[in-house]
Amino acid sequence: MERATVREVLIQLEANRKRLLKPYFQEIGLTLGQGQPRILNALLKKDHVTQRELADVCAMDVTNMSRTLDRMVQAGFLTRERKEGCRRSYLIVLTEMGRKKAEEVHRGFQKVDEILWRGFANEDMEKIVKGLQKMTANLENMELNVNKR
Repeated sequence: MERATVREVLIQLEANRKRLLKPYFQEIGLTLGQGQPRILNALLKKDHVTQRELADVCAMDVTNMSRTLDRMVQAGFLTRERKEGCRRSYLIVLTEMGRKKAEEVHRGFQKVDEILWRGFANEDMEKIVKGLQKMTANLENMELNVNKR
């Protein structure tokens, strides 16, 4: 198998996952392409986090995260609360409406996960996840220099 096949399959997998989720997220009133579902899902697991912590968990650029959070605050999904003992830092917190929206997002992700893993035994899933984690570790903290061997 060519190594490029893995890259191509991962791209196609993500495109199909987004295709399934897009109409659902639009139906529940989320703006797509800004990471809102990812942010809501992360905050459902743990809120009262800093913007930096949230950006790291969501694998998003801090500047893009800030703009998206501004929109989500305006939509009533989140609030920013002052972090005790720090005048410059705020904690990102789900509102009641945001928590309900996050639960809807989580249900959508769960349904796609059910579809995604259909026909896989637990052992198969573990092997795939371990392989992907190994690939992720291979890429972390690396720089791409195509002219250097």
